[in-house]
Amino acid sequence: MGIISIKSSDNLFWLGRYVERVFTTLKAFTECYDVMIDINDEEYVNFCRRLGIGDEYSCRQEFISSFLFDADSPSSIYSNLIHAYDNAVEMRNVISSDTLSYIQLAVDVMEKSRGSTAPLLKMQEVTDWIFAFWGSADDNIESEISRNILKFGRSIERIDLYTRLDFPADLVRKEFSIMLNRLYKVGIDCNTDAIDRLTRMILEEEDYKPYKISIQNDLAQLFVTGVMG
Repeated sequence: MGIISIKSSDNLFWLGRYVERVFTTLKAFTECYDVMIDINDEEYVNFCRRLGIGDEYSCRQEFISSFLFDADSPSSIYSNLIHAYDNAVEMRNVISSDTLSYIQLAVDVMEKSRGSTAPLLKMQEVTDWIFAFWGSADDNIESEISRNILKFGRSIERIDLYTRLDFPADLVRKEFSIMLNRLYKVGIDCNTDAIDRLTRMILEEEDYKPYKISIQNDLAQLFVTGVMG
């Protein structure tokens, strides 16, 4: 499978996480947006609570603008997309310029959409470019271990967000099983106690929701040293 440096592993891992963070939180934002328009003007308060981010917004419109486009907010879609882009640039030679270009196109859409009166139409373009990114990654990343590290990061992010956002238990179990398979393939030095606890809470319990906080804590403590060991 070849040898990959710790720094490259780190970049690929976080590229996978940030791209998935943008994708899944955009989907959740779309649902929140619909509720705010049709039912509850302050649904964003519940949305922020579920994601574990501070409710620093004075009204619905401030939330929409800041959550989507605020470059200084670590929780915003735009700032997470920029983090994805920065990691993609570092790994251009591994993922290919074509794959990088789809992240750039998503960034371009975000920057052109700032101030739009119909942000959801533009956000669909962002999700479309993310789909294209993953397709291009499958086609252009030659190293199997590099692909697995990238997708391992995606799985970790999915499990974290799926549990925060109360996704169905079967989806969480499916993604956790995928994550375990990729973990064994990449051979990352992990906290085995955390893996054992996660396995019990996600795969052996009927419902993960009573253990949400413990799951998120164990995900954060998954690596023995540093982000990727």
